[in-house]
Amino acid sequence: MNALLTLLLVVLSFGSGHAVGQEPGTPACESCKDRGVVGCRVCASKPCNSERGFTFCSVAQECGECGGVRWLDCPACARPADAELERKRAELAAWRAGKREVEDVVAKRDLVFIDSQRFRLVSDLKKLEIKGAGNAHALAHLYLDRLERLHAEFVADSGVPEDKFTGPTTLMLWTSEKDQERASSKYTLEKATPLAKLMGKNPVVSICFGKGQLKDDEGLHRAVVHQVAHCLLSNAYDGVWLGNLKSGWIDEGVAHVYEQRYFGSVEIWCATTDKLVADAKLGRFEAHVLQALGQNSVVGLTTLSGQDTVALSPLQRVFGWSYCDFLLRHRKGSLGPLARILKQSKPLSEAVQSALQIGLVDLELEWSTWVKANYSAKRK
Repeated sequence: MNALLTLLLVVLSFGSGHAVGQEPGTPACESCKDRGVVGCRVCASKPCNSERGFTFCSVAQECGECGGVRWLDCPACARPADAELERKRAELAAWRAGKREVEDVVAKRDLVFIDSQRFRLVSDLKKLEIKGAGNAHALAHLYLDRLERLHAEFVADSGVPEDKFTGPTTLMLWTSEKDQERASSKYTLEKATPLAKLMGKNPVVSICFGKGQLKDDEGLHRAVVHQVAHCLLSNAYDGVWLGNLKSGWIDEGVAHVYEQRYFGSVEIWCATTDKLVADAKLGRFEAHVLQALGQNSVVGLTTLSGQDTVALSPLQRVFGWSYCDFLLRHRKGSLGPLARILKQSKPLSEAVQSALQIGLVDLELEWSTWVKANYSAKRK
């Protein structure tokens, strides 16, 4: 009887995965706690320092132990290989192979590629004076986190739903003019240094670090914020760029809002000349708009409508910034619906009435009241 009982216990122990005398719920494998997989120690020594998440990273994918999945089949278990790990390795390998075209265009093999749901980052940056981002891998993750932060703020401010962007925005960061020219020619259809961009359904921004104002982290970050803000607006809903649809005020205004928010000033002016900007002697935007209100010399929305970005004067851009600032902060969630209607080539008055349920005259009156209550007259 005792022998029969012992045999029964052995059989039950095999069925449950536990040894004889082992308490139920205690893992049979101390290495993996019965999960069948263990963490990759090589990857643990060089983690992807990401605050906002990502989908693929080329540095992680280069791991010779795990192939970038960060897990390995447990060597202490007699379990079969994890099919999900194999599938993920194959997925990562296919993703990495898809990046070869960019490497071939610039004839380089040491670029860092990181993808998220919303962005595609290509980085040739090697080092910037930034605490905690002392190598190419860390720098790339830092810039992707910055992109994700900007996207989150734009969504919250504008009211454009997460699922209403037509495709990811690509950011390319280069350290040589030759690479910038090759990449911009191929992916933005514009051979330009230090910066080029393509608007629309799948926007691309290509920047050469080390040229002009782009000689340190703040200068580069400023350029990224300004240009990607343009792209997010063009990418929303239908991939239509408002800058050449007679709504340049909202195209440039949005970019200036985020540049001003992040850095406290505006230094980037698209599609205009340095001389025009210098001659305008604008100073702080808030002070200039307040002064214009006091002198009854406001540039109204009716004046701004009907002009492409390239046709706007520096002064008109200041007022475009202010109207966008008002919509994004005071009428939070309204700029996206307004932009959606303007992208259908509707007149501004019709778009305002439809999206904001207010007439153009009343909206400008509301704007002026808000500006007086919220802007500072300080010149610097």
